[in-house]
Amino acid sequence: MDLASRSSCGKIPPPTRSEHVRPVLQTIEPRRQRFLGGGLTICLLRFLPSWTVYNIFWSGGQIPLWDWGTLAEHSNRRLGPKSPAVVLPGGPRQRLAIAAEESDIEDVGLSSPSPEPILAPARMSSAPIFSLNVAGTATLSMKDRTPVGRLRYPITATLSYDTAPDPFNGEPVIFHTFKFEGLDRRQDGFRLYFREEDKDDWSPHELGALFTHHLYRFSTTTPVNVGRDDRSDFVALMPGESWSFTREVSDFRQNVAPGDKFRYGFKGASIDWWDWGNFHDHQDTVVWVNGRVLNPQDNGGRPKLVVPASNWVEFTLVP
Repeated sequence: MDLASRSSCGKIPPPTRSEHVRPVLQTIEPRRQRFLGGGLTICLLRFLPSWTVYNIFWSGGQIPLWDWGTLAEHSNRRLGPKSPAVVLPGGPRQRLAIAAEESDIEDVGLSSPSPEPILAPARMSSAPIFSLNVAGTATLSMKDRTPVGRLRYPITATLSYDTAPDPFNGEPVIFHTFKFEGLDRRQDGFRLYFREEDKDDWSPHELGALFTHHLYRFSTTTPVNVGRDDRSDFVALMPGESWSFTREVSDFRQNVAPGDKFRYGFKGASIDWWDWGNFHDHQDTVVWVNGRVLNPQDNGGRPKLVVPASNWVEFTLVP
């Protein structure tokens, strides 16, 4: 795909060098990390189809302007090319999945405060009662990383169907699993928090705006037969049964270090589609899906199935 020629923002010029560009100087200590910000332009993003996986990576290069010491030690001094140059090898590939989320591209910037967790009183009296529990280890090693070099913290979540109201006591329930899969979300679902040193409050980790663009230009809906679904997008449970699944936390703050503390859990959410019955009962039920179930919009008139916030699993980074 020739993104440059199709962009309404004009042709993207090739990279150039200029002697008048002032270099950005940074210092870095041994065994520490330095985050260099950057991102894809909106002109490019609007031509990246959703539900497609891309690879982003540093191909390698040299840093000729460098020296030992700190910025303070080199204040008012001219820094010239040094031989040999610092070689920065190519890094791991970062997989990027463009998802269709509910926020417009123009909304990138400061966000409103994240809503509070949804508690048990938010349940609807005429809906089944679900609860969710998460489990994970108390520590995460800095060495435990994904194939592309990102920290990875696996958790196990268990969704339980506790009981149903009269006159549906004992009835099975079938539901769409969308709210328990995919990316962490600001509004509901799963969320990572961190606690800064010498502070008691937990702060939410904000996901990068790149992962929350709403690529509505490429949105499509697909008909799915609930009772004949072969993608495991629906689950059926009887009262007293549970469904367990795993998630992997891999989006962390930049420049994390041993001793940093985090907690992860489910903030609560309303399931986008559910109904009484099992797979056999819904062999002829068709819903229209684009991530979540979009049609029927009102879930057939049934009340919201609210899953309240889970427990929190807290963990500490170790070497």
